[in-house]
Amino acid sequence: MHVRRPGALCALVTATALVTTAAAPAGAVPALAGHAPAVAAPASLAPTVVLPSVPDDDGAPYPRSAPLTVPAADPADASIGRGAIAYHAIAPVLNALAAQSDLVSTEVVGESTEGREIYLVTVTAPETAAESAQQDAWRDAIKHDAAAAAADPALLEGYKAPVWFNGNIHGNEWEGADATLAYITALLTGVEAGDEEATRLVENHRLYFTVTNNPDGRVRGTRATALNLDPNRDFITNTTPETALVRDLTGDLQPVFFVDLHGYTDILQVEPTGPPQGENYDHDLLMPHAYAAALYIEDQVVDADVEGNPLTDAGGILIPYRDTPSGWDGWPPIFTAQYVQFQGAISYTVELPLGRDVRGVDPADVPAENARRTLVNTTVGAEVINSTLEYVDTNRDEILRNQIEIFRRGAAGEPLVEIPANPDAADYPGPDEWAAEWDVADVTGTDFPRAYVIPAGEAQESETDVATLVEMLLAHGVEVGVADAAFTAGGTEYAAGSYVVDMHQPLRGLANVLLADGTDISDRVPEMYDISAWSLGLLWGAQVDAVGSTEDPALGVATTLVEAPAPTGTVPDHGGYLALNAAGVAEVQALNEMLDRGVIVSAVGDARYVVGPDDAELAGEVALAHGVRLDAAHEAELTGPDVEGVADLTVGYTSSAAYAGEDYLTLTELGFDEPVRVTAAGLADGSVDLDDVDVLWLGAPLQFEAGQEAGQAEVQAYLDAGKGFVGRDAAGAALATDFDLFDVGVVSGPRSANGIVSVTTVEDGVLAATASGEAFVYRPAFFTELGDDVTVEQAYTENPLISGHWVSADDAAGPADAAGQPVAVSAVTDAGSQAFLFGTYPTFRTHPRGMFTDLAAALFWAGPAGPAVEVPEEPTEQPTEVPTEQPTEVPTPAPSEPTAEPTVVPTAPTAPGGGQLPNTGVDGAALSLLAALALLGAGTLAALTGRRRAVRVR
Repeated sequence: MHVRRPGALCALVTATALVTTAAAPAGAVPALAGHAPAVAAPASLAPTVVLPSVPDDDGAPYPRSAPLTVPAADPADASIGRGAIAYHAIAPVLNALAAQSDLVSTEVVGESTEGREIYLVTVTAPETAAESAQQDAWRDAIKHDAAAAAADPALLEGYKAPVWFNGNIHGNEWEGADATLAYITALLTGVEAGDEEATRLVENHRLYFTVTNNPDGRVRGTRATALNLDPNRDFITNTTPETALVRDLTGDLQPVFFVDLHGYTDILQVEPTGPPQGENYDHDLLMPHAYAAALYIEDQVVDADVEGNPLTDAGGILIPYRDTPSGWDGWPPIFTAQYVQFQGAISYTVELPLGRDVRGVDPADVPAENARRTLVNTTVGAEVINSTLEYVDTNRDEILRNQIEIFRRGAAGEPLVEIPANPDAADYPGPDEWAAEWDVADVTGTDFPRAYVIPAGEAQESETDVATLVEMLLAHGVEVGVADAAFTAGGTEYAAGSYVVDMHQPLRGLANVLLADGTDISDRVPEMYDISAWSLGLLWGAQVDAVGSTEDPALGVATTLVEAPAPTGTVPDHGGYLALNAAGVAEVQALNEMLDRGVIVSAVGDARYVVGPDDAELAGEVALAHGVRLDAAHEAELTGPDVEGVADLTVGYTSSAAYAGEDYLTLTELGFDEPVRVTAAGLADGSVDLDDVDVLWLGAPLQFEAGQEAGQAEVQAYLDAGKGFVGRDAAGAALATDFDLFDVGVVSGPRSANGIVSVTTVEDGVLAATASGEAFVYRPAFFTELGDDVTVEQAYTENPLISGHWVSADDAAGPADAAGQPVAVSAVTDAGSQAFLFGTYPTFRTHPRGMFTDLAAALFWAGPAGPAVEVPEEPTEQPTEVPTEQPTEVPTPAPSEPTAEPTVVPTAPTAPGGGQLPNTGVDGAALSLLAALALLGAGTLAALTGRRRAVRVR
């Protein structure tokens, strides 16, 4: 390892001071936004954002800069109050650096939610087109032909190992961007001065910097993006364009080392994480150098003795792997650093020390104090970048070989190397410091199946659910094939056209973390830092079966790798009655657009909706625009006792400011356009009018304070008018209790408990046609002390926790307490209001997409009826036409506003990996970001029956 060069820190400090001073324009410094509440996405923003696509510059020579467009100056940019560089000042600095040196390339690789450009800076020695093409070919060989790459001396010698630093993913953790600019400035100074180490670094590596990953949050002074979602919790769902960009860059850059620069934890914190370690990683190849690099960074930062940098009494930084036995884990892949590890990268979250809290500081001194903190954090951050690169440069060969080996193991389908507690470091390659810290809580691992099969045909409730899932897998870089013929696997027969995810592939860890059920880790550690379960396989609506073991032979069927799912959407070729099965979110989207465009629709039961001949043409156009299927129907379906017209609902929602994004986006993704944010203050001052709302979604309680009696009266009038509501556990139960509607009690688990649970759904109930046997919970709840007028709709099974972390604590309930208890209930009040309560969490961070249709079913049930399709006096004959055999390809989006003569022109589906959230033809301007999916059925309790999901082979 390198010893610090004299004068290196001085260069960093000088560069930092110059950059920071240049950042703040002259004039008054606005107050720091600090902990201001997150801001919900403005109504003017299109609900569906086209997610960014990484430019395809493979083979382009370096440098490859074009001058960046300089944004207009924004004096309200919250960065200025922090003493950090304003967003509008970043482009001029980058343009100057690119003009100064042919080592620097600057590119725009995407846009934020509000349209701000996101920059990628590459620092590397110049390359010809041929040299760049060779580097890209070696990079692809490392992943897709790893065995050959490991034996290629030219690759091992000549590959410029990529290292990537991501700054400012949390908008009000500013200094990652400032540290990046300071470091680049210092590095260029070193190269220009003839420093051998700096020169060797740019010759042997490609250094990548995403300067600010969340420019909207940077300007607003908020942790979240403009969609009001935390991007560092979004690395499975990728709802935000900011994280979709990083997802795409992760596969494109394929770094050997990645650092995500955050703040603030009072002392510099550098991963690796504490236990439990993620169960899908090759820890024997990652942890030795991950921990050794952290120790090296610690030595260098302590040695730097940055004035104002708080260090522990022991004279060191905080390394969770060594210092945090629980509560800062690497279990979920929702964090940037944990996600990037699936590319075989050593990957860190780095927390800079000095925070935003300036309480106790004289207001007149706040600007100077903020500037001081920013200078300290920027200097410390630049030192972390410098120390990281010194370590990587010294250990490049071993780190690169380990990355190649991770991909080779994946392609070969070898079992994970599981490390026992208290391992002998001699049994593992690389540095040995890590072994003394690896104990029982760290021990983890998983058994990979031979393949995941996503069945075609009747096993699936919705073709669009399947297409959306496949698109998302492809966007993550997972290889997906389609079966060329029918086959049998694990004792189950599968039709031709079924999708197969062969687990002998380079990204098998990522494929498994996306699709697997997960694990119950309740007994491993007393607490978790964040969520403990997630699953596209269980929570995204499509049936997914795990087949066999990774050491089994390949499935006995030929498959063809796909670049996009098969097109979906068919409409019968006649002008008679048509029916839509709203089992998936694309189907609910289509239903809502039909209603919005004036189509008369009747619900006939079992999530089936019928349209009459007069609206058949328009309904068909909408269906094809969303890639959904319509079936031939008959007027006889409209004569049943439960047939009811469907209304075009305006939904009000009561989410707290911190969580409004997930509810807003879920509702708009379902096609409930322009949902109304309802707050106690808004009701009290008259800025919110419930006359404009058809049904309420209570994501948070309506809590009225003294002086807000007018708001209470507004809600009372709403309920007296017979209008309904749907609510989450305590929020819905509080409204029922506060307004004396019906008796219901709520029992909750620990505040941080969460996971995927098994449930069973009442046959013929509100959720019977949409609910699956699995659901997501956060602070799990169940209902008790039910009044006679309350109906149980769904209950936990006897062993409810499938995966996650949920233990009883103090007075909080555990899984055993919840066994068999009601988790969803409904009631009808004396005034006719229909209410539905979830003890699950169907909107959580927009992830449990298969539950979105449960929410839609409850909203339609609780909302008012609309006009019904008329039945002619004389019956007509049942149409005999057969739906078209060839599905239409996913078309271009339908217009958000109806036109006099709407036209739908089919096009091929968008190729995955370009960043757009999978949507099977949904209108990018009229619909929302999410494409929620229908759930597949339910299990059985002694007192409750429902449809059963196909048996999983584990």
